[in-house]
Amino acid sequence: MPAGVATLAPTTPAGVVLDLAAVLILVSAFACLGSKLFARYVTYYGIQSLVLAVAVATVAVRTGDRGLWVLAGLTLVIKAIAIPSAIRRFLLDRLRLQRDGGLAAGLGVSLILGAVLTALAYLVIGRDLLPPGVGTVPAIPVATAVILLGGLVMVVRRHAVAQLIGWLIIENGVVLGAVTLAANFPFIVEAGIFLDVVASVLIMCGVVLGLGDDAAGGAALRRLSG
Repeated sequence: MPAGVATLAPTTPAGVVLDLAAVLILVSAFACLGSKLFARYVTYYGIQSLVLAVAVATVAVRTGDRGLWVLAGLTLVIKAIAIPSAIRRFLLDRLRLQRDGGLAAGLGVSLILGAVLTALAYLVIGRDLLPPGVGTVPAIPVATAVILLGGLVMVVRRHAVAQLIGWLIIENGVVLGAVTLAANFPFIVEAGIFLDVVASVLIMCGVVLGLGDDAAGGAALRRLSG
């Protein structure tokens, strides 16, 4: 068993805090999956990122890794504050998005599929795909379930903003799994920066598309009034 994983066993205080944070992250992913309001998508993602920052800080306290403290701070500032604020300002407010009508599946069906994916993560990841001992850390299958739920959000939601939130949920699941396994910090940073850059590009694309739609609508209105 890796030394970092041993320090996060469920019997330790750090392990208890980490597992509780992982459960809250999973619940917030389900909350996004079971909502139709864009504002709630962003709120749940912000809460999820805040809890993720606490989880990373917990691992930093237990392992004594200064780099993880930096990652916890970046998670708090970028994921929990900056990205939700940018989405609200540049997408929700500018495009006047309120209720998501682009659902490929009903909320009930989506939640059932999410429950199936979560059970699959616990049954498969916890037993077959991880080395002996590592699978005893509950946060690892939870992180896998969060990644799957984020992918499900991207599949069952047709609107670009909702799919963006799904992508960001996947990113949070990746970070949770990485810090739980006490992986190499530079790799976590590189992966996180890459995913954040992709998210920023998606936000900018949404802004451009929204401005294009507003311009087209204004031109059409002028033609009708003329």
